[in-house]
This record gives sequence, structure tokens and C-alpha cells, in this order.
Amino acid sequence: MEIDNGTRVAQLADELRALATNGLHYAVNGHDTDRYDRVLRIAAELTSLVDVRDAAEIERIYRGRIEVRTPVTAADAAIFDTRGRLLLVQRVDSGEWCMPGGAAEVGESPSAAAVREAYEETGLQVRAQRVLGVYDNRTFGRGLGARHMYHLVFECAVTGGGLRTVTEETTDARWVTHAEAVALPLFRSHAMKVPAAFGLYANGGHADFH
Repeated sequence: MEIDNGTRVAQLADELRALATNGLHYAVNGHDTDRYDRVLRIAAELTSLVDVRDAAEIERIYRGRIEVRTPVTAADAAIFDTRGRLLLVQRVDSGEWCMPGGAAEVGESPSAAAVREAYEETGLQVRAQRVLGVYDNRTFGRGLGARHMYHLVFECAVTGGGLRTVTEETTDARWVTHAEAVALPLFRSHAMKVPAAFGLYANGGHADFH
């Protein structure tokens, strides 16, 4: 899997930032603090190589959030109808298609995040039934980002509400077959997750882990 140099620099900077902020959070003496301060400055300088902001501004932002850093958790809702079609939404920003989903909020379980995102993006009330997939964004091979994320895909059943076709985040919503889905321009990791969701839903298989 090949990634461009800029993305790799951003990834390494993000890892260094995590090491530094976690180290500063738990530091017990001045020697540790000095070392992790230096690591944080290096992370900011590396980030500035692939960012429009200079290293000093980035370092100020980093130091404003000295807290334990872990991968971000995101959740998607795989909503199927009685004909086995999957509900996809079209994103406002790119025009590409994806399952409803987004980042989980603090205090919110991944399944609750999938349920909330489904309602916000489609108007449908759903219930999360089982996990269809767990994905690490560093393995996607497409749309790799600097921020490390885990994505969980939940099979969800509709319990109420009504389908909205336009929201702040989406411009359209469509029930699609497998063949129709893969013919659409799918957003980043959904090029992997959507076909996998169809396969696991059809055969009742266990979660897909990547």
C-alpha cells in the first residue's frame, strides 16, 4: 500500500504529538517534561511542513490540549430494507456516497453514535443490531488521513421516522442494491465497507476486521 510523502509526514507528526501529550500528562519529573516538550515541538514542526500554519501556531494549539490522545472512534449505520437494499447518502462536501455515520461524541457508545448519525443524516430512527465491521483507517489504502481512527459498522433496523433527502450534511439518500452501490462514487473507506456490509448481511456472517 503506497501513500504520498505528505500524508506520511502528517501521520508521523500525529503519532509524535500523541506520544508527547500522553507523556506530558503523566510526567512525574522535570526530565520527562523536558523530553516530551521537545517531542511536541518536533511534532509541531513536522506538521508545519504539510500545513498552511507555521510551527509556532501549531505548537500553541497543541499545548492548549495536553491530554491523553487515542485513536478517534467513528461509527456507520448499515441500514437494509426488506429487499436487501442498503441506504446510502450523498455527501454535501464531495458529492460522493456513503453509509450514514460520523465520529462518536464523548460519553456516547459507538452503537449510539451510529443511531444518532443515521437520524441526523436520513431522518430515520434505527436500532443497532450487530457489528458488521471494525476498521483501522491506516489500512484503507484510499483516503488515508493523518488522524488515526477506528471505524465500526453496525447493521441497523428501522424503527420509525421518515426518510429525508436533504440535510446539512447530505443532499440525497437512496436505497441501492450491491451492483448499484459499487457503481456509485463511494466516499473514501466506504469503497471497502459498503461491499463488505452487503456480503456480511447476505450470509449472516460475523464482523469483518481490518
